[in-house]
Amino acid sequence: MLPRRNDPPDHPAAAAHGPDARAQTDCLRHLMSLAASASFSVGIGAILVSIWLRDFVPTHVLAPWLAAMLAVAAWRIVLARRLLPLLKEAREMPAARHERRYALLTAITGLLWGLAVWLPMDDPEHTRLFALTAILFCVLLVSSSTLVASRLAFAAFATMLALPLVARLLTLDDQITFLLGGGVLAMCLLALTSFRVHHRTLVTALRNRLQSEDLLQQQRVIFESAGEGIVLLHPKPDYVVDCNRRFAELLGYPLDAMRGMAPWHWHPDREQWKRLVADSLPVIARGHPYQQALQLRRADDTLFWGEVTGMAVDPDNLRAGTVWIVSDVTAKRAAEAALAVSEARFRDLVRLSSDLYWEQDAQFRYTHFDGSPEIMANIPIDQLIGRTRWEIAGLVGVPEARWKEHIETLNRHEPFRDFIYQLGSHSGRVLWYSISGNPMFDADGQFVGYHGTASDITSRLETEARFRHLAYHDSLTGLPNRRLLEDRIGQAIRTARREEGQLALLLIDLDRFKPINDTFGHAIGDRVLEATGERLRNCVRAADTVARIGGDEFVVLLTAVSTTGDALQVAEKIIARIAEPIDIDGQRHQIGGSVGISLYPAHGGSAEDLLQHADQAMYQGKQQGGRTATIYTPSGTT
Repeated sequence: MLPRRNDPPDHPAAAAHGPDARAQTDCLRHLMSLAASASFSVGIGAILVSIWLRDFVPTHVLAPWLAAMLAVAAWRIVLARRLLPLLKEAREMPAARHERRYALLTAITGLLWGLAVWLPMDDPEHTRLFALTAILFCVLLVSSSTLVASRLAFAAFATMLALPLVARLLTLDDQITFLLGGGVLAMCLLALTSFRVHHRTLVTALRNRLQSEDLLQQQRVIFESAGEGIVLLHPKPDYVVDCNRRFAELLGYPLDAMRGMAPWHWHPDREQWKRLVADSLPVIARGHPYQQALQLRRADDTLFWGEVTGMAVDPDNLRAGTVWIVSDVTAKRAAEAALAVSEARFRDLVRLSSDLYWEQDAQFRYTHFDGSPEIMANIPIDQLIGRTRWEIAGLVGVPEARWKEHIETLNRHEPFRDFIYQLGSHSGRVLWYSISGNPMFDADGQFVGYHGTASDITSRLETEARFRHLAYHDSLTGLPNRRLLEDRIGQAIRTARREEGQLALLLIDLDRFKPINDTFGHAIGDRVLEATGERLRNCVRAADTVARIGGDEFVVLLTAVSTTGDALQVAEKIIARIAEPIDIDGQRHQIGGSVGISLYPAHGGSAEDLLQHADQAMYQGKQQGGRTATIYTPSGTT
């Protein structure tokens, strides 16, 4: 079972498979591999020492020692032969426990070697003791190599060998003890140094090998689990050296059939393969990856679009091979083609539309515009890109309250409709636009900006203004018509009532206009009416109103008159001005005017009353010969 992700370092599951545990197992494997030859050497060494000592040591003492040595050596060989196959099979082993068992055997071996100096022998000069000590030194030195894989085994062997030897030295006289003691100390230091160097080298080599194996295993897992096909190619005759399962699946071949396959089998024809080789070699020889999208052929002869990326293992030695990664991009290319068609349709529709398409980023800055050339020509794009709507200097016509409401809508990331403003064009003309927008969000629901449309509504607003003007103005003279006049009379009455003032209404009917119209035609008559309307405008204040209510009838609304005399004075001025000749195309025409006057509040409290009474006064003046100013009176007298 693999260690869990959160296992602590000392967790049994982690320890059983960690690098230190695996290194320890490898050390034990190495120790067991040397155990047989080392134990055999121990047995041979013990036999040789026994032969050398047989004339000096009693047989009943030497024989048990030799038997014990041979038994321990055999025991070590048996243990090694039993453990080594299990270790080679990489089965989970309690390495520490088996190392301790083997260390116990080496400790017994060391003890038996050390006890050799206690064998009773006739040696007054201690020559044989010196020789035996030298033998033990050689045994210890050799053991530092054979036990190099285990500190525990070597320490147990060296300690148990040295203890009896040191104890034996303590039984000798001082001079011999000094000589042998110095030799034993030097022997131990040399053996210890040799062991440490060899052990460090062995453990480092094992750990490096394990790290390399781990890295290779990780790379193999990545290689086999990659979503793209991966293949290693060598030049002829090797061709496919290795590939992952995905590569074989892409091409429709069994994995075991891929090794050694020539790569032109995956191309629609050999010419494509040759072109790929010719195009890619200069690139990969420089150490750069080569990439291309092309059609590849599967085992069943069907074709698919593959994106291939190749790179040399060693650019300086192309015979070392190249690695190629292959991705099936058939669906991707189809989606891209469909997207391109969709985008082309969208752009065509945008260009055919009278609307402008725009996009903004998450900070509400304009990033993109698209539309017909006609509408794009009127937009100062360079002044808009990178700016928010409220940072554009030429954008006007939006009240402060409307700006606030619009910005709050944007900050809430809500759609908006018909936000209207004015913007100057390249020609200098100020145009009206109405824009609508929707927020945009990414796959995670994060706000990324706005997009929408803008419409040039200048013509529409101008048309609406013209219709409004026609609805409230006379089409010939441009003066207010009856509808607008009545509205203004109503406003003037409300103001006069509030301020306790008075106003005057002058109704003018032209004299001798019909003969001109009948004699010279309607075109000349229209020009006479236009001239009359202009003269009336020049006779009154800007706050007053001049209106044409039909035919040759005009009305003048005088606001805030102080006395009846003020109204009469204006009426006389109008009569005199109308009576002046009118020159049209070199022909002089002369008309006159009759004026009827009604006053608020004396003659009525509504527009209808004032108009009716002014009309009555005007007819009274006409009956008296015209060209007169007549003030309405209920009795009908002027």
